[in-house]
This record gives sequence, C-alpha cells and structure tokens, in this order.
Amino acid sequence: MTDLFIRATTADDVETWRALRLDGIMRHPEAFMMSAEAARAIPLAQDAEACAAKDRWLAFLEDTAVGFVGLHPNTLERARHRAEIGPLYVSPVTRGQGVAQALIHHAMDFGRAHGIWQFELFVNDQNVAARRLYERLGFVEAGAIPNAILGADGPERDVMMIRTETP
Repeated sequence: MTDLFIRATTADDVETWRALRLDGIMRHPEAFMMSAEAARAIPLAQDAEACAAKDRWLAFLEDTAVGFVGLHPNTLERARHRAEIGPLYVSPVTRGQGVAQALIHHAMDFGRAHGIWQFELFVNDQNVAARRLYERLGFVEAGAIPNAILGADGPERDVMMIRTETP
C-alpha cells in the first residue's frame, strides 16, 4: 500500500481521533472497553491531551484517516520492557489492505526504540479475524479474562496475547 502514511497524533487530531474511535465503538462495541456514551462524554480537552502524548498514531490513505493504534508502555521500573498495544481500529473500507499490520509494526518499532521487547494486547475471544492477524504477527495466547466486558448479550471473554522478542 504505497499511499499509506502513519504519524503520531497531535492535539490538532482530536476530532479525527474521536470520530474514528466512535466509528469503531459503534461498529464493534465488543472490541472496545469503552461504550459510545462514555466516549462521547470525554471532554474534548482530555482527548486532545491524550492525542498530544505521543503514544498513539493515525494511518492515512492520501488525506483520509483510516485507522489508529495506541501503545502504552508500563511505567513501573521492573516492567518497563513491556507495553500494551491498543486500541487498534481500521475503518471497514480499508480492511484487508495491510493497514492494521502497518499500524502494529509502527507501534512496535516505536516501542523497540524505547527499550520495549514484550508487547501485549487483549482481544475479544470471538474476534477471529483480529486473533488471526495477531497470530500472523507472532503473538501467542497467554491467557484469558472471563467477564472482561459486559456486552449486549452478557459477559464477554478477552484473550491476552503476547509477543516477546529477544532483549
């Protein structure tokens, strides 16, 4: 995908970030910890501050934002080698074109440059497509969290997946 461009978010991206996040939540509520109502209730300034934190990226095809990813390093001294990837979302019109893979690689490259060598993520047990993507990228299942979220039909299970690299 030659026209794909990934860059860190800034406070100026807050509206784009919020629109993509809400789109993701509305289409796939099981894939997000936050409800649409909770996302809408976050003050714009709070989301702008988060976008300026340099821990999330937007993917663009030409001038259109088509996805995002976050990377959240562990701040505890003895666990600074670990980071959680997420949230991750790619708009439906660009799925299957390598955007998600590019976003994950971008986040992991950033993490490696900052001493991270264990990447962790959580995915809804029923999200087979995402689980396959993560497996193709070298992530392995490390456990599960029963009742991770309360979905429309009751409790849902998340799977923890990890990719550990040689330090």
